[in-house]
Amino acid sequence: MNRLYLHLGTPKTGTTAIQFFMHNNKDLLLKLGYDYPDTVADFPDDMGYSKDQNNESAYANGNFILDALALTAYRQGPEAFESFLQYVFPDIAELYRKVIKDNTTDFDIFIQYLKDKLEKNNVIISSENLWPFHYDFLKQFIQELGDRLELIVYLRRQDQYVESMWNEVIKLSISTDTVEEYYDFLLFEEHDNHGLRYMRRLKKLCQIVGKEHLHIRLYESNALKRSGGIHQDFLRAVGINPSENEWTMLQRDVNERISGPAINIKRVFNEYLQQRIASGVDTPDQTQDHINKYNGIFYRLSSAYTRKQPEKDSYFSSSERIRMEKLFARDNAYIAEKLLGRAPGVPLFEDNDWTVGQNVKPLSANEETLLRMFFEVCYNEDIWKQKS
Repeated sequence: MNRLYLHLGTPKTGTTAIQFFMHNNKDLLLKLGYDYPDTVADFPDDMGYSKDQNNESAYANGNFILDALALTAYRQGPEAFESFLQYVFPDIAELYRKVIKDNTTDFDIFIQYLKDKLEKNNVIISSENLWPFHYDFLKQFIQELGDRLELIVYLRRQDQYVESMWNEVIKLSISTDTVEEYYDFLLFEEHDNHGLRYMRRLKKLCQIVGKEHLHIRLYESNALKRSGGIHQDFLRAVGINPSENEWTMLQRDVNERISGPAINIKRVFNEYLQQRIASGVDTPDQTQDHINKYNGIFYRLSSAYTRKQPEKDSYFSSSERIRMEKLFARDNAYIAEKLLGRAPGVPLFEDNDWTVGQNVKPLSANEETLLRMFFEVCYNEDIWKQKS
């Protein structure tokens, strides 16, 4: 019986690399009996997050689930639609408000689309944006597909997850949060939209699909080395032996990060951009153009730093990490023992040293002031208009 493998994330666990790899190898996957459908191509007239001016979104074929759910909620009325929008990020909510009325594919149609594909092959659907979402849609999957639904979830140690998410937010937006402020935001957000408390969400998933259909993988160096890397590990998760075929491997990093002090400099740049919006000098659209255009400068700063400092970035103090370890100790112990079947006391993550302190120090107040003056000079002298 063919199965639907639904990869939910979590974010910052190699999901983009997995999605590009699966897309690039979709012909070989079909020969092996696995369909990684191109939902953007298959539903050309529907607009939404899966097509949000982002090539990476097209490879995350599971983003179309959110588009279909958005239309279903929209058709149910304003209250249902606003309830749906609570579980997506604000920019995505605004996108849906603009385009959803012109879509034609609701969740029932999408389920039938998956059922038709399952007649011929196993099906793989992937989106890290399904991890933060509520899981009511899975109940309908179960009603239609029964025990053919398999869930795959990667977990990363919580402190490292927060650092990586913070890096992504600073890189792609005009957020000015420090890493500590961002951690507090994730911990106390109203709808747990990032799912930082893994145990809560995994329990919900077990209740819906059954523990035997929930496949938990660990995103950490030792586990991935044993599997041969994130791509090979994912292939094993869906039942494919990666060594039996020759795969097209990625030639570049598909989700480059800004490392070292460069991300702290970018945070101050974001603050400067916010001030330009507040004073009416720039519009939000102009600001996003600035981010897209000038991030190359921060990547170059990052590369220059990492060539000299190859060790892994660390932004939290050791005391902050130890506090996080204690906060999540019960959750992680439950996952290790009850969901992964480990002996009591065996930690969830092999890398269980939470005492690593900062090797990238935050900028001082004087350094931030100098940067703001530098950014102002650059804009006034039109330096930013030069090729970046």
